[in-house]
Amino acid sequence: MKRFFFCLLAATIFFTELPALEWPSDTQDFLRLFGQRIGKNTFEQGLVFKEVTTVRAADNGILLIALDKKYGTGAFPSTLGNALVLLHDDGLQTVYGNLDDTTVFRTGAAIESTSVIGRTGNSGWGKPNDLIFQVSDSQKKVYINPLLLLPSVNDKIAPQIQNVVLINEQNTAFQMNGQKTVRQGSYGLYADISDTASQGGLSFSPFRITIFVNGTNIRTIPFETIAEKDGDSYLGNTAFTDTLLYRRKNELYLGKIILNRGKSDILITARDITGNEKSERFTIQVD
Repeated sequence: MKRFFFCLLAATIFFTELPALEWPSDTQDFLRLFGQRIGKNTFEQGLVFKEVTTVRAADNGILLIALDKKYGTGAFPSTLGNALVLLHDDGLQTVYGNLDDTTVFRTGAAIESTSVIGRTGNSGWGKPNDLIFQVSDSQKKVYINPLLLLPSVNDKIAPQIQNVVLINEQNTAFQMNGQKTVRQGSYGLYADISDTASQGGLSFSPFRITIFVNGTNIRTIPFETIAEKDGDSYLGNTAFTDTLLYRRKNELYLGKIILNRGKSDILITARDITGNEKSERFTIQVD
């Protein structure tokens, strides 16, 4: 089954057709989302579901490879533990990590969508019974945010934008809340931006961040794909690596902005996968 989805990458709009996937678990209780910080400064390359028992195939496919943590492979991260990799139409691959056992199927076996392919275990990087689920395009060599292809989630809570900070070239920080004036020049823009699926629930990465200065869209940061190049991981077609986006402990780095003399209007918008949106606007005098 296929569906059309609307994709925005590096401020370029295009339509593409990708297979629709089914949920790989019977419950949708997330521990981490795509692009989220894991460890010190590393992108989560898929989704992590918590407290999963039964693991299901997200689409029709064939078993490309079964990974055993005892032997490992250079092609896939060792953090997956025991894992199955299924190959689907159009070169997409789905990965199911932290499994208890991977000897149920033989390589090349045909597997039907939603069929049970295993149970979670304690073989990967994480807690027992977490399911690591990834989607990659082997032709374009990118990881794809699985939420673009999975059924819609029930989420009516908008992301949060807090602690917006400007940092000048002398490393002086200016808190935007209550800040009235700054000197003209180049500033790094930072903000604590997070999303949640339920009140009081875990904090996740947003789906898209957009920055406007004086009404002009100067930057979009999409959490849609991750590409690897020269040992670094990049969000989509942006220059944002995992180490750059998460260079500060409590805020995301949103890039450089140039402020010229006069009044400057800064608007930050954060959106989640279901379309819930939050905006924060700041107007300051630049001397």
